[in-house]
Amino acid sequence: MQHLKEFLTRIQTFDLRVIEDDIHMEWGTNEKKHVKVYDLSHQTQYYDSFSYRSELRVLKDMAFIDLMTLDKERIQLQLAELAKVRERFKDFWRSYHDHYSEMTKAYSRSFVFSVRLEYLFVVNGLQPASAEIEISGKFAEDLGESVKLREKFLMELIYATETALKPKRSEAEFKEWLNAKREKHEVAKNEEPVQPDTITKSEIENEESEIGNGAEVFDQAEINEEQAIAAKVVGYYPTFKPGAAEQLFDLFKVYFIPEEHPALEKLLLNDEAPASPLLFRGSATQLSDAFKQLYDANLIVGCRKIDLEKWIAPKFTYLSPQSEPRELPEGYLHSLISEKTRPCKSPILKIEHKEDKFFILPTPRSKK
Repeated sequence: MQHLKEFLTRIQTFDLRVIEDDIHMEWGTNEKKHVKVYDLSHQTQYYDSFSYRSELRVLKDMAFIDLMTLDKERIQLQLAELAKVRERFKDFWRSYHDHYSEMTKAYSRSFVFSVRLEYLFVVNGLQPASAEIEISGKFAEDLGESVKLREKFLMELIYATETALKPKRSEAEFKEWLNAKREKHEVAKNEEPVQPDTITKSEIENEESEIGNGAEVFDQAEINEEQAIAAKVVGYYPTFKPGAAEQLFDLFKVYFIPEEHPALEKLLLNDEAPASPLLFRGSATQLSDAFKQLYDANLIVGCRKIDLEKWIAPKFTYLSPQSEPRELPEGYLHSLISEKTRPCKSPILKIEHKEDKFFILPTPRSKK
């Protein structure tokens, strides 16, 4: 189990460096100060630190081999421990989004303590907040990117291990299951529907534990991609209320380059996934807030927020403050959409209702 131990230690250890840099200390000015700052760029997948991603990937693959040498009961025990690590990442994102902002140039020297990094993980090189080491906007962003990468490989390990434990479902067995679900679905139409907001946290966590490689795993058995697509008709899946997708596309398209407009239109109007993620030329909070508003206004129905997050994650990227494309993993989205974090400071849309009609409108730019 040495590789599993190394993997878990690696993803939970942050090695901070102290460097000297010229940084903006205030928003709205071009003035820079030469100061000492924390640096974590070597533990992201960007800049000149591509080897870090490869290192985590190799450790994850070796950790999986370690797990596969165990019997089923011991694997389940290890999965329970991995779930605890996942909860630490969730706790981090809750604190992170309460203190991080794309608009901030420099943070309080207590930022690392405010996001509880030193409490949740091992942090090497961290000095007291009284030390004259500044927290730059770049460091705050790099910290988020580093956690995204660590969480990504943790989830891949969990998904791969859970999938390996599940028996394969034959086509005949799947059709029998699907027909039974369809019959149950038809009966449910005549009963009072369960609203997504009434689903308890434990139910959501149970549902999450049965997700593998982006497809829902039914009755503890693995299904293939075609079966997963067919199963959408009886599962939780985001569906736009008539007229909502068209209005959203008209508003959304200005945030994407013209070459991506056809793919965006197919995605929103026909639920046709793009060949590669579409780049939203705005912040992650703006993108997630837009979908969250639509969900809260019942313009996206047929799913829970967790299903919406899984739908968004592989289809979009966004621009960092340094104008670099960034990924939107599910854990990161969950903290923005499902958790009670700070509201978006610069939303791109608002929803108005007049009589029996709804309107998805752009918000005016805030004046400073």
